[in-house]
Amino acid sequence: MLKKLLSLGQNLNAGSKKIATNLSWLMLERLLAMTISLLINLYVIRYLGPNLFGKFSYATSYISLFEAITKLGLDSIVIRNLVFKESLTNEVLGTAFVLKFLASLFTIFLASASIIFINDQLEIQILVWIISLSLIFSAFDVIDFWFQSKVLSGYMAVIRSLQLIASSIIKIIFINLKMPVFAFAWLVCVDGFLKVIGMIYSYLKNHQNLLSWKIKRDQIKLLLKDSWPLILSSIMVTLYVKIDQVMLGNMSSAKAVGDYAAAIRFSEVWYFIPIIICSSVFPSILRAKQRNQEEYYRRLQQLYDLMGWLSFLIGLFITLSADFLVNKLLGTEFRQATSILVLHIWAAPFVFLGVARGQWFMAENLTKFSFATTVLGAITNIILNLILIPLYSGNGAAIATLISYGISAYLSCIFYPVLYNTFWMLTKALLIPFRVQQNILYYKQLRHRLKL
Repeated sequence: MLKKLLSLGQNLNAGSKKIATNLSWLMLERLLAMTISLLINLYVIRYLGPNLFGKFSYATSYISLFEAITKLGLDSIVIRNLVFKESLTNEVLGTAFVLKFLASLFTIFLASASIIFINDQLEIQILVWIISLSLIFSAFDVIDFWFQSKVLSGYMAVIRSLQLIASSIIKIIFINLKMPVFAFAWLVCVDGFLKVIGMIYSYLKNHQNLLSWKIKRDQIKLLLKDSWPLILSSIMVTLYVKIDQVMLGNMSSAKAVGDYAAAIRFSEVWYFIPIIICSSVFPSILRAKQRNQEEYYRRLQQLYDLMGWLSFLIGLFITLSADFLVNKLLGTEFRQATSILVLHIWAAPFVFLGVARGQWFMAENLTKFSFATTVLGAITNIILNLILIPLYSGNGAAIATLISYGISAYLSCIFYPVLYNTFWMLTKALLIPFRVQQNILYYKQLRHRLKL
């Protein structure tokens, strides 16, 4: 058996080996990050307690509402252009960097100024002002895009791992020194700085030069033309991902935010899986589209089915272990987080499928539908939060999140004829545990591919 496992890599073709290597690096990095981050965050949560952790979570969630502006919807657009227009790499990277840098400056001002009118607690205002400064480092994410386009994410995986280890050590020191909550806010900025240093070092090590980047007016127009629907879509995504904690803080209490934020640490920690898988296979899906439509849609369905299986297994595991995770790892102070976690984890299937569906939107240049479906989900989430939070506090926010994710990622497809086929493909993915014949076929294909 061991010999078979060791020989798996030899049985893959060159393209599959590259994707498998990229996925391996990313998965190892994220598994390490998930384990360390979760354990350290649990330590921090127990140290701060529901009230202070609630205020810190409120501040980070509030900044997240504005973070989409700094991204400008450019992530997938830049990667796509780097794959298809390799000769224009320096122009694409330089232009994207300047756009994201200017957007981050505007966002810092907007977030810092608006919190004064949204929340009158000075402690929360200071937390928001400090954390907002970390947005300045987001412009350097274009280096990560270059590595993704080359399917060389191993470099970024190492950087993020080293950053995480350094950050974790500092957090432990802060707790032992009994540092105030503001110290943890400053650490968010330090994390961003460390990541940038690592990205620049790796970029230069790969014989690339930041000074070669160029700013082109035609690239500005092209990037913004393609990305504007994604800018609005990202804002709406952030709204229905983070607005629940902000609304909880305004409509309930800091403790309610603390319970909710603690619970979703156990559910959202898994969301890296679809992002990593989809970012790794995205170039392959794009090339399949160029070759053959049948192969292209077959790969899409396989991706959807994989997302379905993974999310269901995770949901079942968390549901069965929720009581242990909350009461044993966080303490009885957070006991109200158990029911929140059991509800919130079942948003995972829609999150996983939503990320995968986004690849299809990008490949078909249908980003306007990404915006439309996200708006529908965001509006639903806000309305449901207004109704359910006063009645059920954190549980109400979790229910609102689950329903709104389902509407945005799945049910919204029935409103647009061009998405009818996608609705059917997603339906099959949601029913994957019951598609016995298809699962047998997948199993046989996997054995044949790996020659087990």
